[in-house]
Amino acid sequence: LFIKSAILFFSFYYIYDKLSGAPLILDLPTLFSKNNWLFTIAILILMFVNWGIEAFKWKLLIAPLEIIDFKSSLKGVLLGVTVSIFTPNRVGEFAGRIFFLEKADKIQATIMSLIGSVLQLLVTVIAGVLAFFLLEKKYYDFFQTEQFISTNLLLFIFVLLVVLAMIVFTVLKNQNLSRFKKYIDPFKLHSSKNMNVAFNLSILRYIVFSIQYYLALKVFGINGGATIVFSLIALAFFVTSVIPTFALTEIAVRSGVAIYFFGTISTTHAPILAASLFLWIVNLAVPALIGMVFVRKLKFFKSQ
Repeated sequence: LFIKSAILFFSFYYIYDKLSGAPLILDLPTLFSKNNWLFTIAILILMFVNWGIEAFKWKLLIAPLEIIDFKSSLKGVLLGVTVSIFTPNRVGEFAGRIFFLEKADKIQATIMSLIGSVLQLLVTVIAGVLAFFLLEKKYYDFFQTEQFISTNLLLFIFVLLVVLAMIVFTVLKNQNLSRFKKYIDPFKLHSSKNMNVAFNLSILRYIVFSIQYYLALKVFGINGGATIVFSLIALAFFVTSVIPTFALTEIAVRSGVAIYFFGTISTTHAPILAASLFLWIVNLAVPALIGMVFVRKLKFFKSQ
């Protein structure tokens, strides 16, 4: 009861604290103006599509350990948002999911959640790298200022992530680690077909929240060629994914990264901040508030 109460308190307080300054940044009449209301509605609808895709992916990944229906999977995903919203880099997301399960081993379920997160990160990294080189090749003027990260730095980050991933998977395949066999097995429970499906769902989800970002930028008057804007979105997602953040600084980091990239196509920062904050509210704050309804169903101990 204490843990559940703490989750509710910190989640609600964190969201309340961040939203208390929202009216100063968001121009609410703009969201539902004659020219923008269709875009705003589309962004809200895509929120459900976004987390629906993630629920399908979680249902698929956890199936070897516990069979759950889509409704239970969606509840677990939303709980994950609630628990993670006030944790560094949202690492608490797995907790909301695994403690909603009835039978699965918690550590094995955590590994399944990690697999899903790694797949999503892989899509983000690949898209970010491709976007960088697309901008460099077709729109070289973007890289004539010191504002942009260098090619060498981006390559270093990408290679480092690939090397780390290879090391982890190589170690996990080492059969001498028999004492850890119980926790290595989850990596082997999925067929190549299932992993391909999970990866494709990660790509589809990435496309959904990229479209959301594009529409949010248009709502607040930030326009540009679709190729340039989507490339900048991919770079923004890439950087925010690899930068360590704490709960208290997450929105500041997101806003700073958004200004860093979209400042190249907008002369004012206010619309960029508004679009970034609106997307955070739609994709994280609202799902977290919905997930609070299910906190009472978390099962931390077997005796429950």
